[in-house]
Amino acid sequence: MLYKRNEYFRYTFEEPFKATFRLIKDASETSPEEISKKGNCKMIDISPKGVKMYSELLIAIDKLIHVELQFQLDDEPIQIVGEFIWSRRQKEGFEYGIRLMGDEVSESLIISELKSRRKKELELKK
Repeated sequence: MLYKRNEYFRYTFEEPFKATFRLIKDASETSPEEISKKGNCKMIDISPKGVKMYSELLIAIDKLIHVELQFQLDDEPIQIVGEFIWSRRQKEGFEYGIRLMGDEVSESLIISELKSRRKKELELKK
């Protein structure tokens, strides 16, 4: 099996954790225009470039493709814009795949927060 050194990892949470999201009109502007109130969701997994989230709400991703996520992996609150890539119906809600539209700074923040979170999780298991 070939090892792709530049390929990002994906971290799956043992227990999905709470986050919030809001749908936005246009992510290309410097300040995204809000078109929805905050909704609750759960983060299932994350990588520096993407997120899988769960929500009880049906989102028409063919019409509303941009979303702003707000969550806290460890110490620093993170607010980042992404675009919906796919959706999948579940028993009591929906899973969504989101490609994050962050830069190197936000990717580094996600990686460092994940490392810190994982280190604390391992210490608690001891």
